[in-house]
Amino acid sequence: MQYQAQFTWDNGICLASRKSEEHVINLYYTKKFFVEVHFSLRNEGVDMIISFTNLDKLEPYLDQIDLDFL
Repeated sequence: MQYQAQFTWDNGICLASRKSEEHVINLYYTKKFFVEVHFSLRNEGVDMIISFTNLDKLEPYLDQIDLDFL
């Protein structure tokens, strides 16, 4: 997971952020896929990293991002 996080921070563009009860979830875009980094508010560390290419998974962010560049 540390490699995935470093790759995302080095190569991704942060597009949006949202909050759940337990996490701040940052959305990043690389040239080939999107990445969600789930940062735990309780543990103050990365709990989960999810990558995807399915644009349907962007729904929680649609009010925050402009997808015209895709």
